Amino acid sequence: MEWFTEIITEHEGLALFLSTFVANLGFPVPVFPVLMLAGALSLGGRISFPEAVGGAAAGAAAADILWYHLGRWRGRGVLSTLCRMSLNPDACMEQAIFRFHIHPNVMVFFARFIPGASTIVPPLAGMVSMPLYRYALLSLLGALLWAAAGVGLGFAFGTEIVRHGGRLYGALGWILAGGVAAFIAWRAAYRYYLVRRFSAPRLLPRELHEKMEKGEPVLVLDLRIDRAFDRSAEMILGARRIRPATFHERAHELPAGRELVFYCT
Repeated sequence: MEWFTEIITEHEGLALFLSTFVANLGFPVPVFPVLMLAGALSLGGRISFPEAVGGAAAGAAAADILWYHLGRWRGRGVLSTLCRMSLNPDACMEQAIFRFHIHPNVMVFFARFIPGASTIVPPLAGMVSMPLYRYALLSLLGALLWAAAGVGLGFAFGTEIVRHGGRLYGALGWILAGGVAAFIAWRAAYRYYLVRRFSAPRLLPRELHEKMEKGEPVLVLDLRIDRAFDRSAEMILGARRIRPATFHERAHELPAGRELVFYCT
């Protein structure tokens, strides 16, 4: 632990910049304890509090700008790659876009305080062509608040953090490894549960056509993601279009007593 403390003490803002930059690129770095350690060191006068906050905020904002440009350059491909860690990548992407359009400024400002949003929001902002000046300002202000919170906590509880810093970082390593393993196991088990609990029999186009010809109470729900729907907006006669991101909000609108046929990509 001493070597890490010495790096922060010697390089101050630069060390905080690199730590938050790498963490906000998406690497599994427990950066918030680094901010708290910096705050603890500032309490003893070993580093500057404003420089620690400024360096940390600048590193986080710089990573955001990089993600923003990647999103603007590669569009949905970047967002789709980031959403692959979720149980439903298509729904993840559509929900992210849907929520971002409702409160874009709030999402950018508070992204670091929302689990999972700090990596998805920056490329999403670039993908929807949010003005760079507005995104950069909101991102920097949010990063300053986030960095001040972390460094401030370290400043408030500095003595205990420095005293137990070695054990803290040792424990973080095991927590991180255990968290990754638990996430993988949970994801596999939950996907298995969903398949066993909610899987529905497949219906061939010919079989659906026969049901509709016979006048059976069948309702086709078009659940294609926006990208697939935009390529071909033609729908099955009588089908109802529902975006995957809003299905849970509109499920209560579906009529009872009718067989539901889901059509998706």
